[in-house]
Amino acid sequence: MPQIFPKTLEELRAKVEHEAQYVDIKPYSHNIIALLLGQIAKEHGQTEANKAITDFALDMMGWSTH
Repeated sequence: MPQIFPKTLEELRAKVEHEAQYVDIKPYSHNIIALLLGQIAKEHGQTEANKAITDFALDMMGWSTH
């Protein structure tokens, strides 16, 4: 059975990268990314969440680093 919720930092980042391509194309992509970034911040620290925002150019799509 495939895993629905990513667990490792690498899996979370891969899911963020995957969803980023669908921003403004598919519904809920913004919400999914926000939840994933929140999970990254909670489990791995805000620095890692900020790194994902920068690495995947999410700042150009409206997200900001804290």
